[in-house]
Amino acid sequence: MLAWGGPAAQIEMISKECVEEEGWVSSQTFRKTLAVYQVLPGPEAHELCVYFGRIRGGKAGAFMAGLGFMLPGFLLMLGLSILYVKAGLNERFEEIFYGVQAAVGALVAMAVVRLGRKFISDLPLAIIAVAVFALTLGLSLNFVLALALSGIAYWLWQTLGRQLSGTGSFAAPPPWIFIGLAAIVTLPLTAVIFLEGLKAGLLTFGGAYTVIPFLQQIAVDNHGWLTDTEFLDGMRLPECCPRR
Repeated sequence: MLAWGGPAAQIEMISKECVEEEGWVSSQTFRKTLAVYQVLPGPEAHELCVYFGRIRGGKAGAFMAGLGFMLPGFLLMLGLSILYVKAGLNERFEEIFYGVQAAVGALVAMAVVRLGRKFISDLPLAIIAVAVFALTLGLSLNFVLALALSGIAYWLWQTLGRQLSGTGSFAAPPPWIFIGLAAIVTLPLTAVIFLEGLKAGLLTFGGAYTVIPFLQQIAVDNHGWLTDTEFLDGMRLPECCPRR
């Protein structure tokens, strides 16, 4: 409830309370754990919270810590979403939303720069990033397909490099790479929403902001659940919440 400001603020609070004050792990262990979670799918702050819950209270502690971490933001967003639809917040506070839109754009741009510096660490990754950007912008390449193709391309680059240097043998790519290529069959709306949310958690890497284009393509382009304006409003509403 108290970590306002996105993942950075949440991670800082977890570090202060669980490492500095409680001393459950050392600072070095915390940094290593955070590094692992940053390359795994899903929000790293939530995963850290589950990790410390597991240390302190076993499996039940992990579940309760993860549940407690997401509940405030979930309840606030549920309430704000209901108000948005029922009370017409988009019409009553249009000027405020329009002003917040510029701030949201700036935050996303800053996140792109920060994540780019962190994850584009060599020439092949830079080439992949530029290629995906061009294909997405010019040909509207599907986000899931872009992730899968990028993973396969870099895996092939690394595998061929090891082969040429004689340090490794050819192996089949991990099966999870192809998860994003599977299409969703006809299902009830609630099941489709759940599965799309599950895909967003499984297939987005690098923190909270990487999920934004994925959700935009799902909700606006693929299913038409929201208009572009409503999606932007949905990005503004979480600025009012501690857990985003």
